[in-house]
Amino acid sequence: MQIIKKNKTLIIAEVGPNHNGSIKTALIMIKKIAKAGADVIKFQLASPHKVYSDDAFKADYQKKNDGNRSILDMSKKIQLKRDDHFKLKKACEKEGIIYACSAFDLDSLKFLNEKINLPFFKIPSGEILSIDMLDYISKSNKPVLMSTGMSTFEEISYALKYLNKNKVRRQIILLHCVSSYPAKNENLNLNVIDQLRMKFDKEIGYSDHSTGNEACLAAVAKGALVIEKHVTLSRKNKGPDHKSSSELIDFKKLVRKIRNLEIILGDNNKIFSKDEINVKKVARKSIVAANDIIKGRKLKREDIVFKRPGIGISPIDIKKILGKRLLKDKKKNKLIFIKDLEKK
Repeated sequence: MQIIKKNKTLIIAEVGPNHNGSIKTALIMIKKIAKAGADVIKFQLASPHKVYSDDAFKADYQKKNDGNRSILDMSKKIQLKRDDHFKLKKACEKEGIIYACSAFDLDSLKFLNEKINLPFFKIPSGEILSIDMLDYISKSNKPVLMSTGMSTFEEISYALKYLNKNKVRRQIILLHCVSSYPAKNENLNLNVIDQLRMKFDKEIGYSDHSTGNEACLAAVAKGALVIEKHVTLSRKNKGPDHKSSSELIDFKKLVRKIRNLEIILGDNNKIFSKDEINVKKVARKSIVAANDIIKGRKLKREDIVFKRPGIGISPIDIKKILGKRLLKDKKKNKLIFIKDLEKK
């Protein structure tokens, strides 16, 4: 099973918890994101008590963006009900966009996959070493997108080996990611995309937490086949991820720019447009008579110069015509064609 189309970036709009626990908001976001042109809209699901121990605490960005409530309370408030995800998938199908969802505990993962039928598994950066979830995913042939934020190359290698332990053939795409919210430009380090591709021989994508569109466009230019961008109705909303997300007007611009960039990038084949072929005829040079040459003369080097246009014999073929006789008189400064020469 493949989720990537040739020469088309898979654009994932990551809603995550940006619906703030409201199914109504989530359904509104599906309609707006579909109109913006995304291929996939992705949600998140967790059973908070199965994710957080009594010693769990908030990251600094969560403290700043979410206020004083505990991480457990925060997680409870921003969760949709499990049954809501059936509604989300149905709404996505109606809008012609793919529903996807990340899980943060094994029970949630099983529910999503077995009850809702995930199109692919998305492993969040924080779950890359959760071996119970990796073990479950390893038994399936569904595609896997794995974010690599916070992960060393050794940890990525470990996760890949764990996923492949059952020798199931599947598509695995590694997403370069910097787990800062928002991520500063000086920390994005997009050249790691090249390292991931080289070290692991996998297709590569990019999960973005920066506030602009430049990083996503640069990642596409570097060959990222998947772009994941957090989306919100308003960056002013209260909640952990809104500040590092893109508002819909900017997300729509990003989608349009990515599609234009795909056209610019083209493919790996060297293809000449009609315009370029026309310019080639004008700009290249051909073999031209350096002086008046009479019929029957064997061509010598001093009989030949190279001048535009490029519709005659190429200069690189000069050795093929030296010593051949002209079949007709040739005026100075006129092109010499193959048909003007004896065949032997």
